[in-house]
Amino acid sequence: MGQDMKKALTIIGVLILIFSIFGCSRNKGNDVPGIKESDATEIKGSDGIGDKGSPNSSKLIGFSYSYIGSRIDEIYTYEIKDNTFTYELGGHDEYAGMTAQADEELLGKLKDLYIEAEGYKWDGYSKYATGVYDGSGFSVCFSFEDGQICSASGTNCVPKNFDLFSGRMEELLSPLADDIALRAKQKMIDEGFPGKVDSILVSFTQQGESGDDEYFFSIHTTDHELVNNLNINIHSVSGEFFPVDDYKYFGHLDSKDIDFSELDELIEKYQLITWYDYNVAAEDYSNAEWFQIEIGFDDDKHLSAMGTEKPENYDAFRQDFLSYMVRFIDSIKDVYKPFNN
Repeated sequence: MGQDMKKALTIIGVLILIFSIFGCSRNKGNDVPGIKESDATEIKGSDGIGDKGSPNSSKLIGFSYSYIGSRIDEIYTYEIKDNTFTYELGGHDEYAGMTAQADEELLGKLKDLYIEAEGYKWDGYSKYATGVYDGSGFSVCFSFEDGQICSASGTNCVPKNFDLFSGRMEELLSPLADDIALRAKQKMIDEGFPGKVDSILVSFTQQGESGDDEYFFSIHTTDHELVNNLNINIHSVSGEFFPVDDYKYFGHLDSKDIDFSELDELIEKYQLITWYDYNVAAEDYSNAEWFQIEIGFDDDKHLSAMGTEKPENYDAFRQDFLSYMVRFIDSIKDVYKPFNN
C-alpha cells in the first residue's frame, strides 16, 4: 500500500475516533451486548454443544479473548500462553512485544469463572445477526492441560451468561492490560519524537460557557495532485484569531507548500510528548473546550491526545498553534487547489 493511501486511511481512522467527550481512548469493551432476535433480520449459526457440555476437569493453561467494536480503539485481544499475558489494541503497535506475568492463581480464577458462567456449554457456539451493519463481535478460547479446547465466537450475538463472564474477565485482565499500556506510554515518552511532522488533525471545539469558536485542521503531505489532503473548517465567533465568519479550505495542497517546521518546534517547546495517549474529561465537561490532536511523523510514530481537561502547557500551545495556522492559511489560500464536496 502506498504512503499516500496509508496517510489517507490514517486520517479516515482518526475521524472515526472523534467521539463523545467523555469517551475512553482505550475502550476495553466491558459490555458485550447481545441482540434480541426481533432487532435483527435473522439470527444464524450454531448454538454449540449447549447442555451436552461438561466442565473440563484438567488445569487451564491458556486463554484468549478478542473483542471487535465499531471503532479502531475498540478492537483488542487478550492472550495468556506459557504464563505470559499479551495485549493488542487497534492503533497501538507500541504494545507489540510487551508482556505481563500471568500466574497460576490468575489462570485458576479464569477456570473458576469458566465453570461459574457455564462456559463449557459455549464450545462450538458461532452465531451472527443478519441485517445489522454495526455493533460488536467476540471470540474466546480456553486451552486445557489435557489438550482440549473450548471456543466460541459471535457477532451481535452472545451465549447465555456471557455478560457475567465478560465483566468478571475484564476485572481480572484489564489491570494487566493497563500495566502494559502505561509502560508502553512511558517508553514512547522516553524515546521522544525524532521524526518530522507529515500529517495533522487538530480540533478545538468550544461549548457552553467556554465559547462558540470551532476549529478543525486536517492536513497531510502527498505528491499526488488528485489526493484531497487539505480540510480546514473554522467557525469564528469571538474573532480572536480570525475575523468573525465561517471559513473553509478543502482540496489539494502540494507538499512544497506545506511547512510543518514551526509545528515541529512547538512540539519540542511545549513537550507534547508528555501528552501521548492523553484522554481526560473535565468535571464540568459541557462547559469546557473539547480538543483532539492527532499528529503523524515521517518515522511512522504518532501523537494522540484528546479531552476537555487541559494537559500541561495547553493554553500556551493552543495560542501558538492557532497563530501559526493564521500564517499557514495566509500562505496557502492562493495556491491550494479547491475540490467540490
